[in-house]
Amino acid sequence: MTKLTDKQKAFVVNKSAGVANRDAAIAAGYAVAGAAVAADKLMRNPAVRSAIKAATKETPGPDAKLTTPVMPRDKYDDPLSFLLDVMNHADLPLAMRADAAKQLLPYKHPRMGETGKKDAAKERAREIASSRHKFAPKAPPPRLTVVSSD
Repeated sequence: MTKLTDKQKAFVVNKSAGVANRDAAIAAGYAVAGAAVAADKLMRNPAVRSAIKAATKETPGPDAKLTTPVMPRDKYDDPLSFLLDVMNHADLPLAMRADAAKQLLPYKHPRMGETGKKDAAKERAREIASSRHKFAPKAPPPRLTVVSSD
């Protein structure tokens, strides 16, 4: 039997986890531009196919009863919480976790220069209105109540 390279082993791990051919090739380290071609060549390699078959036999199928749930929650209300759980799930392949992190990135950290002039003006006005700035409005005087002695 032919010995697999590191990239081929990574491809086998991702394919046995259920990742698509092209995405498994990208996760294994193949170039994005040629990932589909590389995945096709890998799937034609008999050693790779037998390694995928052996790896999928070791992992339980979708019908098998698992002792622990695959995901921490059964139902998700929003995609962000699902992606966070995928990113932090230790049992999922690293490629899948990295993809979830890439998908979450725009929601957690906006790109530089993505904020416009109006957003910058609002932020500047908020900064001026804070109590640390010299032009910040002063606190109003305390309200006094007059009690009549009648």
